[in-house]
Amino acid sequence: MRVIEQKAYSYLLMEDSNDWYLTFFTGGPVEIDICVKLNQQEIEGIKNGELTASTLVQTFLGDQTKYESRRIIPSIRP
Repeated sequence: MRVIEQKAYSYLLMEDSNDWYLTFFTGGPVEIDICVKLNQQEIEGIKNGELTASTLVQTFLGDQTKYESRRIIPSIRP
């Protein structure tokens, strides 16, 4: 497991073989961590600089239907 990018108390972007995972925190009075297996389009977007982990976190926080079928429980951490 390799950490690609991290922002303290916000998110971790990790790679394990060809799979990428984004674990992020929801914020608010009860802190919950959510881990999402990224799809190929999201991975390519990050690699090409068209997308950032921070942008993905905001997208996921705004609409859980964007990730709910790809959520990993328990969350993955290095």
